[in-house]
Amino acid sequence: MAPARRTGEAPSGPQGPAPTPRTKQRPPPPPFYLPLNIALYLCIITNVISALYAPIQDCDEVFNFWEPTHYLNHGYGLQTWEYSPVYSIRSWLYVSTHALVGKIGSFALSSKSAEFYAIRCFLALVCAACETRLYSAICRTLSPRIGLLFLMVVAFTPGMFHASTAFLPSSFTMYMSMLGLTAFLDWRDGQKTAQGIMWFGLGAIVGWPFAGALMLPLLLEEVVIGLLSSNMRGMFLSVLDGAMRCFVILALEIAVDYAFLRKLVIVPWNIVAYNVFGGEGRGPDIFGVEPWTFYIRNLLLNFNIWFAFAMAAAPLLALQALFRPKATSVQTLLRTVTLITPFYMWFAIFTAQPHKEERFMFPAYPFLALNASIAFHMILSFVGSSNPNVAAGSMLPKIKLAVVMSIILMALNSGLLRIVGIMSAYNAPLKVFEPLAQPGVAQPGDTVCFGKEWYRFPSSFFLPSDLRAKFVRSEFRGLLPGEFPEAADFSALFEGTSRIPTGMNDRNEEDLGKYTDLSQCSFLVDSEFPSRKATELEPDYIHEDTQWEQLACHSFLDASQTGLLGRLIWTPDLPITPEPLRRKWGEYCLLRRRSDVTISPPVTLVRKVDARLQKRSHAEANARMSLAGGVVALPDWGKISSGDKRLLAGVHSRIALTLLAIHPAPFFIVVMFPDSLHFGQSPIYDIALISAVTSISVWLITRAFHWWTTTSKPDVPRSSTPDLEKKSVAVTRKPGEWIPSDFKRPPASPYPDWDVHTTKPIPYRPFRYGPKYFVTMGLRSMKWDEWIELDNHYLKYHADKARRIAERGDKCCKTAPEAWDAAIELLEELTSYLPERYPSMFQRTPTGLTNLITHETFNITQRPLPEDPMTIAARLIQDDLAIMIERPDGEYYLLAGAILLAGFWRLSDKYGMRLSEIHTSGSVPQYTEKLEKGMMNFFRRLKPEDPVLRNNYFIQVDDSLPWSHSIGSEDAEEVSWSTAQKNKAIENHWFRSERQSLRRLPKSGGVVFTIRTYFEPITRIVEEEYVPGRLASAVRSWGDDVAVYKGRERYGDVLLEFLDGKHREQLDRGLRVELEDEVRKYPL
Repeated sequence: MAPARRTGEAPSGPQGPAPTPRTKQRPPPPPFYLPLNIALYLCIITNVISALYAPIQDCDEVFNFWEPTHYLNHGYGLQTWEYSPVYSIRSWLYVSTHALVGKIGSFALSSKSAEFYAIRCFLALVCAACETRLYSAICRTLSPRIGLLFLMVVAFTPGMFHASTAFLPSSFTMYMSMLGLTAFLDWRDGQKTAQGIMWFGLGAIVGWPFAGALMLPLLLEEVVIGLLSSNMRGMFLSVLDGAMRCFVILALEIAVDYAFLRKLVIVPWNIVAYNVFGGEGRGPDIFGVEPWTFYIRNLLLNFNIWFAFAMAAAPLLALQALFRPKATSVQTLLRTVTLITPFYMWFAIFTAQPHKEERFMFPAYPFLALNASIAFHMILSFVGSSNPNVAAGSMLPKIKLAVVMSIILMALNSGLLRIVGIMSAYNAPLKVFEPLAQPGVAQPGDTVCFGKEWYRFPSSFFLPSDLRAKFVRSEFRGLLPGEFPEAADFSALFEGTSRIPTGMNDRNEEDLGKYTDLSQCSFLVDSEFPSRKATELEPDYIHEDTQWEQLACHSFLDASQTGLLGRLIWTPDLPITPEPLRRKWGEYCLLRRRSDVTISPPVTLVRKVDARLQKRSHAEANARMSLAGGVVALPDWGKISSGDKRLLAGVHSRIALTLLAIHPAPFFIVVMFPDSLHFGQSPIYDIALISAVTSISVWLITRAFHWWTTTSKPDVPRSSTPDLEKKSVAVTRKPGEWIPSDFKRPPASPYPDWDVHTTKPIPYRPFRYGPKYFVTMGLRSMKWDEWIELDNHYLKYHADKARRIAERGDKCCKTAPEAWDAAIELLEELTSYLPERYPSMFQRTPTGLTNLITHETFNITQRPLPEDPMTIAARLIQDDLAIMIERPDGEYYLLAGAILLAGFWRLSDKYGMRLSEIHTSGSVPQYTEKLEKGMMNFFRRLKPEDPVLRNNYFIQVDDSLPWSHSIGSEDAEEVSWSTAQKNKAIENHWFRSERQSLRRLPKSGGVVFTIRTYFEPITRIVEEEYVPGRLASAVRSWGDDVAVYKGRERYGDVLLEFLDGKHREQLDRGLRVELEDEVRKYPL
């Protein structure tokens, strides 16, 4: 049984009739379609290109690995909280091995940046060796064709391009996974179970502990084989041997970490403990969460059609086993199941995690490539069959070849175009620091500051030895790295790594001590994108010419303005390129403070030339300097000094200048060609790439990616790794169509110490100081625990609702047939949520729930229901409820509601109306001009997992919560503020505030409004500090249209006089208005 496991082919289709016997035996087929040495060279070339040109995509790579490595080799660097001895969730063994490589390379290299690339090239060689080893094992034990397909995937996909040379534990784990899989595959010299365990264990201990899960299916297969072959003793000894090797590796890591931290720590356990058992406010989720579709989109981007094949491996295998059982043996079937399971398992585990990052998939990339290769091999075996009884057997061979080659060429070309697109779009941070290496530019003690571009800093390896990186405050509010204590020798290094730094925490809480004042910055790195607006903390430094001068500027893709295809792949910047396909650019610049340093002539000229280039459009200059050399017009050659002419002729070792005199024009053309070419920077590469894509028509590529034009992008707060290509969310479904989502609301935590008699209402005060009143939707994210708010006004609200249900019936509560499913789903959601959040009041029953306070029991499973489902829902909570349903015309209609305490509007007036009509019929100010388009887009894109909140407020001049009688009778045909008595006594003024939640129901797709009204007399809320002054300022800030809508003319004089008086009283008591932000936050 065991030998058969290792020598059989992977699943394939029938090969047609048996060939006629030959008298002369055929030679055995070669084990490799591509010789091993060629395969190794191919992997080295692709990986070295990655090492030299790939941008750093993950800021964790810089701050958690490049910076500690720089500290070990140069005595200073930035430090993250993970390296604090208090937390110690990063191992110094992993970093120190790379630092050793860099140190050895530094003896032959002249710059720190060269040391950086030396380490990257080392990673490229290691990855190439691992890829070649696994290629060899696949070819020998599975099939040469599977091996060749595997090689194509790992060599020409963007995913492997980035992972191959990333200085990340997940990349190291990927290397070890390849070696471990090789050991489990290759039985040429006997079983290598212990070796396989050792390689996977090395990746898990030194790299990422979770990666050990990839080994489980392979190890289980070994156990099964041991049972079937009655060799469990040998199997046990092999596992024990592998475990002992892993313990030796762990002991070495503990020893190394003890030397650096001066304490015994087990880093793999610390990583697991923090990520799995971190507790409230800790763990990976505090760095951002992504929807479950994140890895699907990410892997499609990074592996294109190969990911589809990888996911199809199991279904294809099942279909083959079901309908073509003779195509493969049982042993081969079981072996294939074992080989394809690790990727599915890894994909499922990490898809289920809320926090997702691209690098988490790196360990599974070899398994993805293997799955895709096996799946495509099965398809090729079926298509290549010559059996006339098989459908594919009757196809012409040329047609088969054309189809297969089209798929392969499309996959290869789309992968290469994306690689080139990423390199040319985002590599500015690796180039912008080059002027600092020039003599006289940087002085000892200078600092390079980073604000909003902190996460793109490529590491201190790109700064001269006398420069230090600092941070200035930006809109980012997480924890930035600190600094290791500077060390002059090895003893000081170990002292620095063992010292507990200040200002560190494991909650991603901002530490103001990490910032440097802008006045202390000698240099500044900043970016400018036409689509991004400057803020107070993130001004447009690039154009502050009086303060800063540009030393170097490079183009950086403006993803928000670039079309889908331009963001996905490289597109040529040619005049014939259609505008929607052209890439749009921003600037990524290194700035120098004008008052600090006298500009040296070489830098001045380069900056001027570069600036002139940047001011020209692509059409005027034909190509930007950062895209394809450079063409620029300079003043008359005679007006340039002889010294500057020499500088232009040899200003930088990487630039050659060709000077062409065009007379009688009063300027000269300077053509700049970099002698060290980069992708996307030279016409040579442009021409080569255009030639490469001729194998596929533009139409085919466009159609292949067309569906991405409307693929949703996660509208979730950014994680620790910035997303370089995030853009507006688009929706693919047809209007009125909803595909049920598998999203489930997280369980609600019990409200702490909640009591129906003592828990007070939350004092929402959603008004802001003038002088301007902004008409906006005012949305903010909602925590699921806060969906429904109940307090000690519950019994009053419950009684009011019950009375109005009895009196007004379907005038207040109604559900249209097409909204019935949504109303039932809402009722089910409330039945689930309320016992979780308020267990002292609600108790779940097999058929619904019981209100323990009012002693009502609700059966939501019986049919027909005793009442309209919206009526039942309204009896449970203090909120009014409304459900909007999207119809095929793309409009949202109010088709279900329980509007019992609205005060100013009636369900009977709005029922059945479109969303826009609801607002325009109510004369909502500036709705058409400022709100309609954004609101429609918001409703269309709202996802079940992204609930939101908003607040508003009104002034009411009577004390009726359900209906404000001052604007007319509730049964009157028309109501308005014109009927209200003017300037009533202040005791008749009430403050009415609404807290609205909006969420989409996952099954039905209905959008639910909950409208909780808070109702208090003005005379009570003005006793709160700051409230009278702020409310008076807000009321005065209303424009004429808002003032009419809110009825200010009927109460403004009395109200404002009263508020002003109360405000003066607070000021007289010593209230300091400037301190309000320290004690109150909107909307409170």
